[in-house]
Amino acid sequence: MMLWTEPAGPQVPAGGGTLPDGSHISTTWLGEKAYSEIRRLVVIQEGYGNSICSPIQTYSGQATLKPNLPDRHQHAIIYTSKECPEEYSYTADDGTVVREELSKDPIKVRSEQDGREGDLGTLSRINYSKIYTVENYVRVLNIGMVDRDSIPSLKANSMIYRGTPAEKPLKHPSKSEPSHRGRSKGGKGKDKRH
Repeated sequence: MMLWTEPAGPQVPAGGGTLPDGSHISTTWLGEKAYSEIRRLVVIQEGYGNSICSPIQTYSGQATLKPNLPDRHQHAIIYTSKECPEEYSYTADDGTVVREELSKDPIKVRSEQDGREGDLGTLSRINYSKIYTVENYVRVLNIGMVDRDSIPSLKANSMIYRGTPAEKPLKHPSKSEPSHRGRSKGGKGKDKRH
């Protein structure tokens, strides 16, 4: 869990300030707008001085049924409860039941925090279609570890590991070793931190 800031989209309200969901809009250099929120991420791979992560979102309490959500098939339930929550569904105005119909295995997280910080709730979804780099100097709150039984699914669905021929420990290149830029490297199957 960390404070995340990115350029704000064109639909942000004028003037900035704190929004009802707790996020914040601020004005930056050259009058541009920035959007900040507390974001949860899953560490997929540890790098040299940073970590490669995929985001966890509830999409304003709509899970993957949020209208116009791109790549909804690239999501999975991620949870800290003892049992995996059911997929989100609702009944439309015409009586039709609308379901998520997720195809990827749920990811269980062993929470290491008490209270709200350590609870992912029932609507959290990991988004495998997005990758973020988080520098190691950024202040974060570790909320838990991906359960050992969920790591194969996490790796199989992550863009970092798809198509990787073999896993090798991540190592910083030295002057005497050739650089292997552009190649994905894997970890040693240890638990991944949030």
